[in-house]
Amino acid sequence: MRTQLLSQVITGGVAAAVAAVVVAVPNVFAKDEKKSTEVTAATCVYNWYLSNSRTSQSATVPAFAYGNTPMVPLAGNWDGAGGDTPGAYSPDENKFFLTNNFNGGVGQVTIAFGAVGDRPIVGDWNGDGTDEVGTYTPSTGTFTKRAADGTTTTVTYGGPYQTPLIGDWNGDGIDDVGVYRAGDATFDLRLPDGTSRSFVYGDPYWKPLVGDWNGDGRDEPGLYYPANATFYFRVSGIDTTETTESVRYGDTGDRPLVGDWDGNGTDTQGIVRS
Repeated sequence: MRTQLLSQVITGGVAAAVAAVVVAVPNVFAKDEKKSTEVTAATCVYNWYLSNSRTSQSATVPAFAYGNTPMVPLAGNWDGAGGDTPGAYSPDENKFFLTNNFNGGVGQVTIAFGAVGDRPIVGDWNGDGTDEVGTYTPSTGTFTKRAADGTTTTVTYGGPYQTPLIGDWNGDGIDDVGVYRAGDATFDLRLPDGTSRSFVYGDPYWKPLVGDWNGDGRDEPGLYYPANATFYFRVSGIDTTETTESVRYGDTGDRPLVGDWDGNGTDTQGIVRS
């Protein structure tokens, strides 16, 4: 129940420039929305629009501002209560900034982790219902999972420079790794017993998503097609027979993410706009 495609909050370095600024934005998709005059031209604030309905084209969570470029937006259940809330990863500082609400502003928890060139990942590594952070090193295809006590475990999977995926593929409550081969439109998922499940889904170079679309306790693959701002949810999961639902949400140029925003056990769409 997490998103792979975004991550970053605010508290230091570039983030500090917007830490004191929360931009009020309307709960609509308006390309001509105005930024607060307090935000300088050099600062790009991320505006978040989240929906609790997988079939709705409208945001249902009041819009808020959180993070800025070059941060990577992401989401996870950081406190083990309720649902997923925002996070962000600063590649300049190798820091995660996490918050347990949708109020925007400054992150409540800061975790320094990772190295230059790493990509952020999020998952429930031990099945306790709380998401932890981690990193993916593209040059080696190595996933590094960080536990709450700071200890780490690593697993290498797939080839170098692929898109990392994290999900609970079998419903045991523990997240496993996977990769998306963009050129082949192929999902490769590593199951707990070390075997893999691979399948082609969508077209090459669409953006992969992972979430529990139907509330069955298993995470399923999904896709976002940037050209028409459409989310595709493979509700049949990794089963051979494919069943897909879709919704257009936001506008082209937005950054997609998914999460269980209301804590009902089902993941739904969202976008981040700069």
